[in-house]
Parts: sequence; structure tokens; C-alpha cells
Amino acid sequence: MLRNLSFALRQLRKSPGFALTAVLTLALGIGAVTTVAAWTDAVLYNPWPHVRAPRDLRFISATVLGSNGYSVHYGQYRFVRDANHSFSGAAAFAQTTANLNTASGRPEAVNAGLVSSNYFQILGLKPQAAQFFRADADDRAYGSDDEVVLSDSLWRERFDANPAIVGRVVSINRHTFTVVGVAPAEFAGIFGGIAESAWLPLSSLRDLLPDAAADPLAHYGLQVVVRLRPGVRGATAAAELHTLAKTFAREQHTGNYKGWDLNLDDAAHFQRGFFVIVGEQLPILAGASALLMLLVCINIASLLAQRGARRRREVAIRIALGATTARIAAQVLAEMGVLAVLGALAGWAASTAMSRGLYLLLPSFGMPLVFNLQPDSRILLFVTAITVAVTLVCGMYPVRQALRVSQKEALHEGGAAVAGAPRRRFGRSIVLGLQLGICFIILVCCGLLMRTALNVVGRNVGFNRAHCLTATLDLERSGYDAKRAMAFESALLERMQNAPGVTGATLTTHLPMGDWGSGNTQGFSIPGYVPAKGEEMDVVTDFDGPNFFHVMGIALRQGRDFTTQDNANAPGVAIVNETMAKRYWPKGDAVGSTIVANKQPHRIVGIVHDYAYHDPANTEPDPVLYLPLAQGVPGYGYVIVAVRSRTTAAAMREPLSQAVAELDGSLPLEQVRSLQSVSGELYQLERIPAELLGVYALCSVLVAMLGLYAVIAYSVTERQREFALRMALGSTRSGVFGLVLRSSAGIALIGIATGVAGCAGAVRLLHSMLFGVASSDPLTYVAAAALLLLTVFVAGLLPARRAARIEPMQALRTE
Repeated sequence: MLRNLSFALRQLRKSPGFALTAVLTLALGIGAVTTVAAWTDAVLYNPWPHVRAPRDLRFISATVLGSNGYSVHYGQYRFVRDANHSFSGAAAFAQTTANLNTASGRPEAVNAGLVSSNYFQILGLKPQAAQFFRADADDRAYGSDDEVVLSDSLWRERFDANPAIVGRVVSINRHTFTVVGVAPAEFAGIFGGIAESAWLPLSSLRDLLPDAAADPLAHYGLQVVVRLRPGVRGATAAAELHTLAKTFAREQHTGNYKGWDLNLDDAAHFQRGFFVIVGEQLPILAGASALLMLLVCINIASLLAQRGARRRREVAIRIALGATTARIAAQVLAEMGVLAVLGALAGWAASTAMSRGLYLLLPSFGMPLVFNLQPDSRILLFVTAITVAVTLVCGMYPVRQALRVSQKEALHEGGAAVAGAPRRRFGRSIVLGLQLGICFIILVCCGLLMRTALNVVGRNVGFNRAHCLTATLDLERSGYDAKRAMAFESALLERMQNAPGVTGATLTTHLPMGDWGSGNTQGFSIPGYVPAKGEEMDVVTDFDGPNFFHVMGIALRQGRDFTTQDNANAPGVAIVNETMAKRYWPKGDAVGSTIVANKQPHRIVGIVHDYAYHDPANTEPDPVLYLPLAQGVPGYGYVIVAVRSRTTAAAMREPLSQAVAELDGSLPLEQVRSLQSVSGELYQLERIPAELLGVYALCSVLVAMLGLYAVIAYSVTERQREFALRMALGSTRSGVFGLVLRSSAGIALIGIATGVAGCAGAVRLLHSMLFGVASSDPLTYVAAAALLLLTVFVAGLLPARRAARIEPMQALRTE
């Protein structure tokens, strides 16, 4: 083996161009497949370091009226926990934002997990310091155990990793909590990739919520994590869960449980956080990487076959001198193994960069993200398996080729026909055409997704995204009642409107294309309007401050904006969007009409143009009702501040922070971002598939170009005497140049034809992701074909020039 490896290294050192081409080609393929494996591991197999057997964890979500992904309530969780036979344990959890205050530190809003008392035990975690919550504590013993477990990052950043913090008291939402422990260093919760800084027991919910009910868990939305019993399959557990859901629904005497069900999801399909976003992209990435790896294998096998053809005489001489077929095969496989190992190492480095690049592509929505992208033994074994597979798959053909060498033919190759072997050239053309067909499929899919992203980004969103700073305030969490909240909001608006460089300031419960607060609905009625049978009289409702539409740059079609006079002492007013006005007042008399919302009449004073409320790709806007914030839900303390600047959004950060601190120094300012950044994150969701597939398309083009160049260059060498004879008989150098390029163009046509046939099935997978472009878009297909032809032209340019520079007499004299 050592002699074979030494021989392989010497042979590769003699052909550095071939070795470099093969290693780079393998690196692209192995790197792409390893990247998909790393992200699959990060969201499905090992998403949480320190958690015991994470693959055994499943998540429960509810189906309500045919829609999936809903939270469950504590009573439903407890019923499943106590009645099942498939789970060894279950825990409930949720995520919230909490205001953390200490005697010596600044106020800070932290992402916190609300968890059942047995949460850490179900996950199999051990504390880094002190202890966790008592596993047998009563989750409904409200206020009895106001305790907190700190994450390692919060412990180090806020408390300087001081072990003495255990047992001390901190203020959370203006209530005292005792620090009982610190979580393991790399654990940040299981909420779909959103990092949590602390964990609070469900029994503290009443102290965390303003104006909490006597039993706040009765209707609080929770997530449920369960652990499968050993030997129980996911399908079996899911079937039992559906049965338990039906049983629970039958036993309920209150509430509407028609169409209600419970579902069992793995980590990649957990309906909260970012795992589901990555999980939706994994099939596309897996398909693209599989095609790219197939392209790589074909390319490498083709390169090795050409190299084997060039070494036929060498192999024949070795056999004539007594080498056995096993020794020849071992030498060929050793050479392939060296190439595969070098390609795997380069691919590992490439996959590390690509994995981190995908992480940077994810929008954060202003929240801390955490993904376990550290390499582990699974990924190492996966790369090793790929290396072995590539060695065997790609090495079989050249081994077979070497063993079938005819000594007589190989040793007398000089007597071969001048024109070469057209049958072999035809076979190579078919193989190259197949490679280009795969490349064409990836290019078309990438082009369709890029057209989709451009259509989404280029669509007029209907509001002004520039020069506007936004931030959130949760006054209820800080103990404000409705009266104090209104006073604070009025004072803050007055300060910001008079601040230097400000052109306008307002408050709202939902920013255009902002995630938080979107989709809040309430029932309404219209005097004189009779709903159709089965028509739901619910409408998306936002609460906005004075001059909201002016500050956001949203055009008014009729009427006026909200003003400071639209307060709690004034008659109720409302503004509707165009869609709502056309649906319920088709005669155009919406302004001045009355709408009843929250059991209160409101006179419509304006109609605004439809804008991208949440989804920039939405072409069918829903009706939206806008009510003045000062006339909204009593005690509504969660507000978003929007300040428009004469210069830049960043210039407003310091004035806004200073104004809030002067009004209340214990109130943290959260989610401070520009409106451009807020809306840009939704654009990023549309761009991710195109950007990821674009990387694979670029890799496939490079692989195809490397393979084409190698094959065409070998073909020129093989046909050297033919070209010399043609020129000796009167052909020009430009004619030989064109002959080589025309043969390359023929290969491209085979590839395009193969690719068009393959696209029929591939684009169906992308149909639901397209916007503003048909899956059979001719421009995309023409562009992909043009790029493929350009690739073939560039790959064949240098070999064609080499063929045109052949000296006829010198070539014909060469044996």
C-alpha cells in the first residue's frame, strides 16, 4: 500500500494540472454536500449541545380550523403528559421578553424562556453552577418559586461570571427573583435557533404578566417538547397523539374543538424560531448538492478515463514485465484515493466557509440566533464515507479500462488511424452532454429564484423605508397602567417631534413589513351591511399614533391622518385601507361611514393606499382597520416608536435613547433598528433560496468548465495528427480553430436538450416559491442556455488555439 501511495504521488506530481483540476472539482462537490450535512445536523440531529439524545425529542403543535402550527394550552399539555404511552417525559415551554434590572447595572430587555419545572430534567441537562428548578414543583403554584436560571452568556456578560450570584436577588419586570443556577456553557434554549438568556418557571407567570388572571396558564400559548420512549417510532407516537387529541376534544364541555388536533414534529419542522426556515431550504439544498456531486463524479471519472487512455502504453509495458491485474488496479485506486483525500480536505475547508455564510444570510429580526455549527464526529464520518464512495465510484471505470488494455494494440498505437477513434469521441460527447444537462437544470432553477427575488425587491411597497429609526417599548411589562402609559407616550412624542433633525415621530403597534404585532384581528360590524352566509366578520386591526401615515410615507387616498385630538375624550374615528373600502363600501362612500369595532362606533375619516403590510410578495392585500392608539385597547402598553430623520436613521438613536432615559431611567429601549433593516429582513427571506442556489449554480458551472477544458484538451492531443493532416491538405488554422469550437458547440446542444427535459420535473419543486415569473419562463431558459454556451466557448478556447498552432510536418513525424 505504501509503495502504491508513493507511486500515486509521483504520478500526480508529474501531472500538476490534472491533479489540481481533480482536487478542485472534488472539493466543490464534497464541500457542497458537507454543507448540507452540517446544516441538517444543526437543525435535526444535534441542534442543542449538552442535551441528552436530541434525536429522541419531538415537538407538539396544534391544528386549529385546518391550520397547523398553533400553540397548546397547559391543560392540553398535562393531559398528553399523563395519558400517553409513547413518551418517557414531556415539558412545556414558551419564550418571552423580560426586563432585567440590577442595583449596579443598566436596565436590559432579555430573551427569556418560560418553562415547566421539569424542563431541564427532560432535556437531560446538568447545571454549570448550583441547581435547576425542582422537577416536582407545581407549575400552578403562582408566586411560590420566583426563581431564575441564567445562561452562561448572561452570567459572564452581566455578572462577570461571579459564582456568588447564586442565591442573590435580581429584579425582573419589577418583581424579585432569586438566581438558583447557571445553565451549561453552550446551551441557549430549544426555541428553534433563537437564543435565550435566562429561564423562568411557569409558576412565575402571574408576576411577569401585567393584570394577570387568577390562572394565567389556562389560556397561555405554550410549546411542548416530548421524549420518545426507547424503541418507539415517530409514526407510532404521532398516531397515538392524534387519538389523545380526539379523546381530549370529546371530554371538553366548553370551547370549540371542531377541527382541532395535535401534531408531532421533529426539530426541523418546529413551528417557532428559525429551524423551520432552514428546514424548508434543506430539500432544495440537498437536491442541488446531489446534482452537483453527480456532476463531480461524472467529471472525475471522465478525467481519469482520459488519463488512463494516455497511459495505455505504460500499463501495457507494466503487464508485459509481469505486473498482475490486482497490482494495476491497486495503483489506479491508490491514485484516486489520494485525489479523494485531498479533495475532501479542501472540501471540508470550503464547507466551513459555506456553512458560516449561510448563517450570515439568515435574518435575525432583532433577536439573538444560535446554531450548533461546530464539526462533530457525525460530519467527519459523513465526509469519510463520501471520500470512500467517490474513490470507489470514480475509480471503477479507470480500473476496468486499465485491466482491459490490449498489449498488442497499446504497444502499436502509432499505427492507429490518423483521424482517431470517432466512436470514443461520440461516447465522450454524450457524457459531457449529460454533465452540461445537469448544469443547465441548476442554472434554470437558480434563474427562476433570482427572477422571483428581483420581482419581490422591485415591487413598490407603498411606504418610505429610508431615514426612519424604530424601537419598541413595553410599558405594561414595566408596571405602567393605561393612564401612565398614555402620559408617557404623549411626553415621548412631544420630545421627539421637537428634537433637532426630526421631520416626524409617531407610535404604532405594527410597522409596515414588520413581524411583531402583525395579523392582530378583532370582530367588527357595519351598520346596514348584512354578512353573507359563513362570512367571517374579523379584520386585521392596528393602533397608530398621530401622523402615522405621514411619518411612514403612506399615501392617503381620501380623508385625513390621525391627529393629537383623536384621544380617549374624542369621538371614535378610524381609517381603512383601499381593499377594505372597496369590499364594504363599493359605492365609494366609506369616508364618513361608521364601523363598529370592539363594541365601539368609529367614524371613518380616511382611506389609505394598500401597502406591503407584512409580505412584500403579497399581491392580494387583506382588509386592514386602523384605530387611534389613544382610543385603542385599554392599558395597551406595547408600542413601537418611529422617528423620521432629515439625515440618517442612525442619527436618531442617541436622541431617542436620551428622551426615554429622561422620562424613565429603568425602562429599556428594545429592537432599535432602522425601518430599512426591519423590512429588509423579509426581503432576505425571499433572497435566501436564490443566493444559496446561486452558489451551487456557480460551482456547477466551474465543475463543467474544468471538465470540458480537460476533455477538449485531451481530444485535441488525441487528434493532433488529424489536424496536421487537414492543414497539410489545405485547411487553414482558422478552419481548425472553428472545427474544435463547433465540436464543443455540439456538446453544448446535447447538454441543453438534456437539461430542458430534466427541468420539466425539477421546476415543479419550485413552483410554490415563485413570484411574478412562470416556471416555463422563456427568458430564464434562454439566459441559462446562453451561459452554458459561453461556458463551453471559454472552456474550448484555449484547446482550439492550441490545435490551430499545430505544425503539420512536426506532428506527422511524431510516432
